[in-house]
Parts: sequence; structure tokens; C-alpha cells
Amino acid sequence: MIAIAAALAEIALILVQRRRAPSGGPAATPWSHMAAALGAGMVGWLVIGRPEPVWGDVSLALISGVVLGSEAAQSARVLAGKEWAGWATACGSGAASANWLLATPLPFM
Repeated sequence: MIAIAAALAEIALILVQRRRAPSGGPAATPWSHMAAALGAGMVGWLVIGRPEPVWGDVSLALISGVVLGSEAAQSARVLAGKEWAGWATACGSGAASANWLLATPLPFM
């Protein structure tokens, strides 16, 4: 449930930023935000108890946490005008994506 809510919030954030942004060329890939999201995903995996990963779930967690999270972080940074907003979004997205690996919808159940 947490991962689904986070993914929907990230998609909404990206859509709002793209709607407000003037049409221009493609933005640079936020590699630092990707690394932060990946690291936060690993921390989230450790916090929820290191569930046994299934390869299908790992790819879903990586796509939603790293790729979608880094785009959402870039959008948050642009909309807020502050660098910390991007870092917070990347870390929150990465940590929330670890919930795709759980067998139950909520952690700690």
C-alpha cells in the first residue's frame, strides 16, 4: 500500500511539473538523485526486515524507486526551487519502493 501510494504521488508530481514547465528540451538525467534513491531503497529494505527478494519484485522496486523517484525528485526540485526538496523526494521514494518486496500490503504486520 505504501509503495502504491508513493508511486501515484510521484506520477502526480511529475505531471504537475511537466504541465507547468515551458516546453523545452529534455532535462539532464539526475544521476545524484538516482544514487540517493537507490541508497534509500537499500536502507528501506533493511528497515522492513530484509524480505527474501523475488526477481520480479526487485525490478518493480528498482523501477518505481530509482527511475520514477529520480524524475519525481527533479520535478520537486524545480517546483519548490530548493535543492533539499529533490533530495527528500528521492530518499522518500527509494525507501517507499522497498515495500514492493513485502508479502503483506503493510510493513511490520
